[in-house]
Amino acid sequence: MKINRTLILKAIVSLGLIVLVFTRIDIKQVWFRVHYLSLPFVIFALLYYTGCQWLSSLRWQVVLRSTGYRVSSVFLLSTYFAGMFVNIFLPSSFGGDVYRVYRVVQKTQDSEAALASVLLERFMGLAAMTGLGLSVLPLAFKLIGRWDIILIFIICVVLLVGAVLLVTSPQLLIWVEPWFLKFHLSGLAGRFAKLQILMRKFARSPRELALSMGISLLVQLSIIYYLFLLGQQLKIPISYLELLIFMPISIVVTLLPISLGGLGLQEGLWSYLFSTVGITSEQAVSLSLTFTVLGWILSLPGSLVLLLDSAKFQSISRNDK
Repeated sequence: MKINRTLILKAIVSLGLIVLVFTRIDIKQVWFRVHYLSLPFVIFALLYYTGCQWLSSLRWQVVLRSTGYRVSSVFLLSTYFAGMFVNIFLPSSFGGDVYRVYRVVQKTQDSEAALASVLLERFMGLAAMTGLGLSVLPLAFKLIGRWDIILIFIICVVLLVGAVLLVTSPQLLIWVEPWFLKFHLSGLAGRFAKLQILMRKFARSPRELALSMGISLLVQLSIIYYLFLLGQQLKIPISYLELLIFMPISIVVTLLPISLGGLGLQEGLWSYLFSTVGITSEQAVSLSLTFTVLGWILSLPGSLVLLLDSAKFQSISRNDK
């Protein structure tokens, strides 16, 4: 019941933000701007973003290698697509991450290593984006001219750092272990301990750490350039530097668990941030919707992965009977 209430509250926030944004813009202007998209560009955009996902799968491969497992980048890329497809129908990226863990477990037979790899792979992406955001913070304040959204960004960064320290802290595990034992969850405590060991092992692997961070920076810069290309196609006069300043703030702030996967929050943030450089709300919403819908289209191959996995699972179940 508690989870349902949380989802309902998030849905109300997302719906409220969407209504707030869309009642203040000219929908015809948004639709008119989307018509600038051409089929050749859409195909190019999908191929380009697939390249970004392939880089992400390479980063994931590096992280997995630090745990002692070698998994092909093709398998990890297909798993990425499947996770993206799952996320369309779930209120956050959590569902997609759970499915990614499930697929890697089928490959490695090691649930702790699979979970650690997904957590670390996602963390490296966030760390790279957060680092970019902090590096351009003076420019952000100069461009935006107000501290409100920047202060929220800084608070989110502090919360992220705190969450990472809690997850990786041996002292925290020592503190909560009696509670695990009290509720007969000693096995869970052991798994959590192994998870911490795997994370610390990765942190002490300078080669893997440097390589994954380098790939993460390349991925984030490439995605921002992807948005720049979308903006150019939609005739939106926003520069790559402006996107480099705005996107880290937007991505980190939309991690706040107050909406359904950032729905509505992203559109509102982009409208607010882009307005500081003369971009209209219609233009900001056009870019946001185009980015989201192309991501949905790109995730469609993931449905095939899910179907094949489902067929394989049913086949195994019949054989067991």
